[in-house]
Amino acid sequence: MDQKSAPLVEALAAIEHEAPIGFGAPGHSQGAAMPSRLRSLLGQRLFRADVLTPKGLDDRTEGAHALQRAHELAAEAWNADFCRFVTGGSTQSLHTVMAAVAGPGETILIAANAHKAERTFALAAGLDVGIVPVQVDEAWDIEHGVAPEALRASLARYPAAKAAIVVSPTYYGVTSDIAALADICHDHGIPLIVDAAWGGAYPFCEALPGDPLTKGADAAVYSAHKTMGALAQGSIIVAKGNVLDRQRLCMAYELFETTSPSVPILASLDATRRDHALRGEQMWNDVLKLARSARERIGRIAPLRVLGRDDIPAGAEIDETKVLIDISGLGVSGYAIDDWLFAEHRISMGLSDERHILAVISLGTTRSDIRGLERGLADLVARFSADPTLLPRSPGGPSVATLSVDMAISGSEALAGPAEMVRYEDAEGHIAAEMIAPAPPGVPRLVPGQRISAAHVAWLIANRDAGAFIMDPVDPAEATIRVVNGPTK
Repeated sequence: MDQKSAPLVEALAAIEHEAPIGFGAPGHSQGAAMPSRLRSLLGQRLFRADVLTPKGLDDRTEGAHALQRAHELAAEAWNADFCRFVTGGSTQSLHTVMAAVAGPGETILIAANAHKAERTFALAAGLDVGIVPVQVDEAWDIEHGVAPEALRASLARYPAAKAAIVVSPTYYGVTSDIAALADICHDHGIPLIVDAAWGGAYPFCEALPGDPLTKGADAAVYSAHKTMGALAQGSIIVAKGNVLDRQRLCMAYELFETTSPSVPILASLDATRRDHALRGEQMWNDVLKLARSARERIGRIAPLRVLGRDDIPAGAEIDETKVLIDISGLGVSGYAIDDWLFAEHRISMGLSDERHILAVISLGTTRSDIRGLERGLADLVARFSADPTLLPRSPGGPSVATLSVDMAISGSEALAGPAEMVRYEDAEGHIAAEMIAPAPPGVPRLVPGQRISAAHVAWLIANRDAGAFIMDPVDPAEATIRVVNGPTK
């Protein structure tokens, strides 16, 4: 196929020259009516592009097959047999793929460091979840990927599992040994699904880690908006081979995708695919040059440390565009440093936690951005050295390695049954009845049905007090947690 073509972009451009007279949705009629102040803030052109796929981007029956052709081009670009564009983010993409492999009462294996998207769908769909332990680097206090022996042991424990889901790369840019994991899954006759939200560009540049599909994965999900240049919520589902039922995947996609998808998001995915298919190698080599420069220069700012190739497990690869910085040598939290950098230098980090900050170097990152980050970090260290009271000292907290997953009852039972609110400090021994997922990275530390240990209590209190953002808690004050009402021992 001609990767120079971008059917959705071309169809959208045609509307610019001959706009239809519309008597349906959207009601703003390509910007003829716009909410107050948005004309000056966003401009009419954005609204002109906000049309529907039928009777707008295409004809009534989508006879020009613009979206279908865009999917086929993307499948070829990602070396896949199946591709769909998704406008509800990779959360929706993951829900779609999970619906294609398991139904109520069936078991699916999910890596312990999976995003809340996987756990929320399992709760909503009534899936049984087997948690696959991940490798924890205690020196860095971060979670890496799934080791082959861990997946093998989990399959022995859950022999009826319908699929396994792993995260590769992690939020920190470290991959799992996908080839080994895929072989293990295929030996059991089940598909390996990879949440590769941060790895969509991997097939287009040899200097980036290997793409999951080329390593044997059966399906992968990419957040093209995270680093590749697509609009927010732009996600891509790809699948390869016959282990995963593609007809069922197609039906699941139709089940979850809106009948009125955002055409600007779809067009941005189409354009992103074209750019990467034609120029991805050079584009990402340029990004990698910036990232390597940033790594080297930030690594010279003592006592900061930058995660490198020597710090990752055997069989893993590192995405150098994710610059993870250990700030524990300063004795303050990453949350406080994140806030200080934003207040003093207008720098927004990709992630912060109790002992790290993360810089994501992507297509939109400039040399000026890198210099600004370097200056901001150097300024922080210099000013903090001169005045140790500049930021509050961090007492530190328990390692993520202390957090276990002990499911006392089913998630649906905990979510739907009687519940009460208890203080974090009094939660030990109770059963969680809500999900607690500090964000980013949005990895649940407690899910409904999970026994709350003393380590959970200590970890949550330490991170909350240090400044963690808990995503969508029942109690926005983060003082209490929803737990199952009744006997807990």
